[in-house]
Amino acid sequence: MNLIFLVLPFFTFCSKGGEPAGNDQGPAVDLSSTTGINSFDAGSNIYSINTFLLSNNVIQGFNFDSDGSIWYTQTADAANKHQVNLVKSAVNKGPEILTSNTDVMKLHYFGHATNTAIEEVGDDRYLWIGAYASARSDGSYWGDRVIGRVKYEKDKTVKTNECEEYYYIGASYDELHPSIDADNDLLTINYNDPTNSSYRCFVIYKLSDAKKATMVNVNVTCTNGFETNNPKSLATNTYTVYCRDLTTLTPVARVKFRKTGYGAAGATYYDWQGYDVYKDRLYYFEGQSNYNLNGSANWSGESQSYVTVFDFQGKIVEERTRVAFISDRNILSDIGVTKLGAMEAEGIKAYKGNLYLGYTSRGITQDDTKHYQNIFKFNISSK
Repeated sequence: MNLIFLVLPFFTFCSKGGEPAGNDQGPAVDLSSTTGINSFDAGSNIYSINTFLLSNNVIQGFNFDSDGSIWYTQTADAANKHQVNLVKSAVNKGPEILTSNTDVMKLHYFGHATNTAIEEVGDDRYLWIGAYASARSDGSYWGDRVIGRVKYEKDKTVKTNECEEYYYIGASYDELHPSIDADNDLLTINYNDPTNSSYRCFVIYKLSDAKKATMVNVNVTCTNGFETNNPKSLATNTYTVYCRDLTTLTPVARVKFRKTGYGAAGATYYDWQGYDVYKDRLYYFEGQSNYNLNGSANWSGESQSYVTVFDFQGKIVEERTRVAFISDRNILSDIGVTKLGAMEAEGIKAYKGNLYLGYTSRGITQDDTKHYQNIFKFNISSK
């Protein structure tokens, strides 16, 4: 039987048999953040800034390569909402602009790419990404039904049905978003709770087990744009997809908590912007830019960003903490990323003992409101 941890604000844990295990947390513990995100030092916290990618749009996330490069996943601009750009870029310490748009692979009909992972296998790189998504009326793609593993090939365009492998966690689940901690042999998949949309759900497997799981044919229903080459088609079809069947595995853990309610009483919550799993911690990221909060081209007010750290039992080990400098327009102007205070949180990565936060900025000058990509480096949780 799978070991399940169920988290309800505030938290209720389940035993292996499914009965409540009690809520005795013992003595009060210090839940304050150890990551340093509540302060800022340009010399130590700037990792890469002011990078312009293939499309004039936000990123959805990023990953790191052992050769020192950054892999950005970016939704394409409005005319190509069915497209995700995978862009390999050098680090840019700035403040000058770096344009990275030549080492690129395009992915069509995959989904929103809210969270992705890069796996290194010798000299090859594989992107893990939600696949077999469906079009919405605005042309964007959501509702990924499986995870695809696709080999990076520069200048190639890959459709959602052309991955090397697929991974399946059950017929009831969609909006699948992966994370990989290769050093600790962990594959995590975020998914929608099919019975209650108020919850954020994660299942964690051994990566090595997942890659050896039994193969099975599964039926997947989604819109048929990849088949008809019509990105805006809302017609659906059912497809047979040959997948690694992760339902045959015993997970390392399951974590489930409400999308709101895990912060202080009366807290305002912002858009979810990704997660990452590293060792025995789950790093959860939220935030919105001032222009996102206010409406297009309204640059008043502050951008907002928060990080919360959970353990595999679903308990908060570092409380919801504001990324303070993102709301400080003077700091953002001084380091050369935005004169307008516009910082949209986009992606989080815990990697090699550090915590990295991604943001798309606008307003590098008062007149330049294009989208530039930035990553800042902080401490990993020490709790």
